[in-house]
Amino acid sequence: TINQMSTMNNARNLALILAIHAGSASAVEKESSTSSLRQVAADAAAFLRIEHKHHSTPTADGPPTATDLPRFGGEQGNACRRAALEKFKNDESIQVKKDALLAIMATDLYHTAVERCGPEIQMYDRASGLVCLLEEESSYNTTYASFWGGDNSDYGYVYYDGAYDLATMMEYTLSFTVLSSNVGCLADCYLGGDGCTELENWLTYSGTICKEQFCSLKWGEIDEAYHALRVCAAQAIAQPTDGDKDEYVSATHSNQVTSNLCAFNYCTSN
Repeated sequence: TINQMSTMNNARNLALILAIHAGSASAVEKESSTSSLRQVAADAAAFLRIEHKHHSTPTADGPPTATDLPRFGGEQGNACRRAALEKFKNDESIQVKKDALLAIMATDLYHTAVERCGPEIQMYDRASGLVCLLEEESSYNTTYASFWGGDNSDYGYVYYDGAYDLATMMEYTLSFTVLSSNVGCLADCYLGGDGCTELENWLTYSGTICKEQFCSLKWGEIDEAYHALRVCAAQAIAQPTDGDKDEYVSATHSNQVTSNLCAFNYCTSN
């Protein structure tokens, strides 16, 4: 069965509402799929080890710049992303959208997800803090916020905060009842690959970001944290209307692995 929504309030949300069909597979098909997923998971684990090994350490002379910092931006990054989030909160032109997210954040279901996924929200905030610092020091005109939110408002800064992004996830999945399909490779949205065809018409800057910008500004760090938070929330509160919860969580996790590996391949290839 295909479940589809067509009316969302920003490009990232609009593009993420593509329903996955619930079908039965033969035992051979399932075994083949499991084997492939195990290989992808092994590759992703190797990616995480390599990432950890190659992150830099702060310099000894003077305050560190964002490029000197390790994987996350610490207090500097947190201050940066909070200032960015204030732009979202203070933009009166998107009040209806903000009210919709605040209504979700007032629900018991949202609070259950927050309680279960606190570490994932913190990881998201640290990642977005680092991106925020790197963007401040860079000469690139397009930010993560403007890529996903466009130039006509400050809505994109919602994606610099894990708690708010969780609310956007609950919005486009109807509180994790719709088994929605994420884009196969978020990195393709930036770089113009084939894994983001569903988003192309919604994104002003689709395919216009160079690999150097994507990799050096660590946009993939936010995407990685986004996937981790989405999987955690699915495990915590998913009540799918089509299929069972195990299938829902499995599909969400599979998308996490393949999208993260795609980004890793971009930033490690010549």
